[in-house]
Amino acid sequence: MLHAPGSGPPDEQLLTLDNEEAKIVVGQNVPFVTGQYTDTSSSTTTVNPFQTIERKDVGLTLRVRPQISENGTVKMSIYQEVSSVVASTVSNANGPTTSKRSIESSVLVDDGTIVVIGGLLQDEYSRSDEKVPGLGDVPVLGNLFKSETRSRKKTNLMVFLRPSVIRDSGTAEAITRRIYNSIRGEQILTKPEANPLLPGVSDAPVLPPVDMRSANEQGK
Repeated sequence: MLHAPGSGPPDEQLLTLDNEEAKIVVGQNVPFVTGQYTDTSSSTTTVNPFQTIERKDVGLTLRVRPQISENGTVKMSIYQEVSSVVASTVSNANGPTTSKRSIESSVLVDDGTIVVIGGLLQDEYSRSDEKVPGLGDVPVLGNLFKSETRSRKKTNLMVFLRPSVIRDSGTAEAITRRIYNSIRGEQILTKPEANPLLPGVSDAPVLPPVDMRSANEQGK
C-alpha cells in the first residue's frame, strides 16, 4: 500500500499485490479532436461531415509497480503526472491545450519509510501596460493616464511516497478502520449546522459507523 504522509487522510492511496501495477486517476476525461472532414465541393451529392474525437484523462495520475524483497525493502517503478486544461484554449477549433508535469522513476525504499521522488518548480512572470494614446506618454503627468499589471505564478510539484507492506489480515483491517474513520470524521466536521429556515442543508451524507473488528476480536 502506498500513501502520502501526513496527519490527516492521505491525498492518494493505492493498494495492490506484489509485482502488480496499480493506477489511480483523479480528474476529467476531456475530448480532443483528432480528425474531421467537410465537403467543400459544389456537387449536389449529399456528404455527411464528421469529426473523430479522442478522450484523454486530464488531472492527477499515479502509476506504481512495487516489488517486495525478503528483507522488507520495496522497489517501486513510479509514474506521476499532473495535467490541466489551459482555460483560454477551451473554445479553440483545434481542441484545448493542456499543460503537463510528470515524473518517472524507480526507487528502493524500506517498508514504512518516506521517500522523496522529486520536485518540479516553475516560475512565470508577466507584465502588461495600458495607456491613453498621447496622454500616457507625457512625463510625470502621464502616469495618471496609464496602468501597469504585473503577475507572477509559481507552480511546485513535490512527490512523497511511503510504502507499507501488509503481511496479514489484522494489519489490513487496522489500516482500513483508520482511513474509514478519518474520512467519516472529515465528513462530520464539514457537515453544515442545522438551520430551521433551511432544513435540507444539514442533510449532507455521512458514512455510517461500522464495526470493522475481526471475528476473533468480536468474540473476546
